[in-house]
Formats: sequence, C-alpha cells, structure tokens
Amino acid sequence: MFNLPERQNAGCERFLEELESVPVNETTSGEVLARISEVGREHARACENCRQALNELVMTRQAIEPLRAGQKVAGPWFTTRVMAAIAAKEKEIEERNGVWISVRRFAPRLVALCALLLVVGSTWALQLRRAEEARRANTQQAEGIFDTAPSAPVNDDATSILSSGAEARP
Repeated sequence: MFNLPERQNAGCERFLEELESVPVNETTSGEVLARISEVGREHARACENCRQALNELVMTRQAIEPLRAGQKVAGPWFTTRVMAAIAAKEKEIEERNGVWISVRRFAPRLVALCALLLVVGSTWALQLRRAEEARRANTQQAEGIFDTAPSAPVNDDATSILSSGAEARP
C-alpha cells in the first residue's frame, strides 16, 4: 500500500484515519461506510487495499462482539469506589514508609536543636576558658612577693630596636 503513487497513498491514509474514527459498535461494512465521508466511500469503491482494510476491520469487530456483550457497565458509584481504593492503597503505602516520612518531618527541628546546642556549648566553652585564664592570672600574682600586677610579656624585638636607637643618638 505504501508503494502507491503519492496522490493515491494520501487518499488511502485519509480513508484509514476515517475508519479509526468510526465508533466501535458499528460492526457491518454498511454501518461503517455510512459513518465516513462521501469521498472516503468513493475511495473505498475504487481502491482494493482500502476495501480489504474495511473488511478486516469489520471481521475484527464481529469477532470481538461476543466479548463486549458480556461486559458490565460501570455503575454511578464506580468512580467513588475506585478513588476510595486508591486512597486506601496510598494510606497503606504511607503507613509502611511512615517512619521515613516522620524522619523527614522531624529533620528540620533536629537541625535547629543541634545548631542551638552548638551555640550554647561554644559559648559555655569560651566562658570556661576565660575563667581558667583569670584563675591562672590570680595564681601568678600570688607567686611574686613584690609584684602586685602580672608583668607584661617581654617583646625582644621592640626592646632591641629601642636600645639600638638610643645608642645611635649622640
């Protein structure tokens, strides 16, 4: 069918598209042809491939008809029952994975608590360090008999510059 000239192939494609749009409950070739356009009907009379496609469609629909006859029609509450079943399944999955959902909800609070503990702990450690330095300074004062204040650390560089500058002046 695809080896036909371009003009004829386009007509076959239009005909097949029209066949696809015919409702499924049309099961004879007359009913199907009645649902398509006049151009499609004329093309079906002229083209052997399209007549064969029409006959195959009709035979397929007739073969499936007994299966459709036993099909139950959905009641008015069908959608409600399906949605309730979906909600129940989602709830079951959520309960199964509920621990991880709780962890996800609890994680920001845990991070905030850890940050607060870090700030409080570092402040407390800094205060302990300052208290320890003050205690060491007090013990150094008690060691010296005549010194009432702790002595400043000696800066050798500054002392050498000052002493060398004093000797350089006449």
